[in-house]
Amino acid sequence: MTSSASYLYRPSPQAILLIGGQGTRIRSVAPDRPKALISIAGKPFLQWQIEWLSKQNITDIHLSAGYMPKAIQEWLDADPFPDLKISLSIEPRPLGTAGAIKFLENAIQTDPFFVLNGDSLLLNLDFQALSNQHCTSLDALMTLSITQIQDAGRYGTVTFNDQDLVTSFQEKAHHTEGWINGGVYLMAKKVLASIEPNKTMSLETDIFPVLSQEGRLKAYKTPPPLLDMGTPTGLKEMGKALDASATDGSAHH
Repeated sequence: MTSSASYLYRPSPQAILLIGGQGTRIRSVAPDRPKALISIAGKPFLQWQIEWLSKQNITDIHLSAGYMPKAIQEWLDADPFPDLKISLSIEPRPLGTAGAIKFLENAIQTDPFFVLNGDSLLLNLDFQALSNQHCTSLDALMTLSITQIQDAGRYGTVTFNDQDLVTSFQEKAHHTEGWINGGVYLMAKKVLASIEPNKTMSLETDIFPVLSQEGRLKAYKTPPPLLDMGTPTGLKEMGKALDASATDGSAHH
């Protein structure tokens, strides 16, 4: 077996799902439950995410909960995925995207590991291909999925060079189109050393810029769409897209 072929047969990295957010912008839609359990196209959004991961042979999933964790625990207790290993940790207080990962450091079972935002789906992402790119890049400590969008203004954009190294992040502005953060990352455990324990820290503002300056953050280009349930409009658009994917058979059942 050649060294390049060996990358194709690695066990899949564990996935960490960041589902601790309060979902204040869409709280009015379902005030009685956490954002992850809002029903979209007939099932909880968390179920869509887990099925998306399972379809790509990711079978070890850890949920980082915070807001209304009892509802998440009760949903898990019903054992909706008996063939998967799903575990849960609960933040003592909101710690941000980086702080949450540091808090559950002892639960991380693989190196590297995936991190996913808990309110989006990048439907055309090939997790194995992202993993292969990351592991054949000697310098990368983290690989960031990116995708193109026509109206990039509310997201902010990512710039990168011809080696796919991220060079900068542009703040939210009036961009008509551009590459944006796709909400899925592959991270080396070594990154955790730069996150202070018990401190509220953000991957996006505290970790990504530093890794970018050091030339340790890669971009992995993925075809759109990025479905984002963070706003009422995004929630409605996601419902339409997932309804369509279930109808045409492209969704995992």
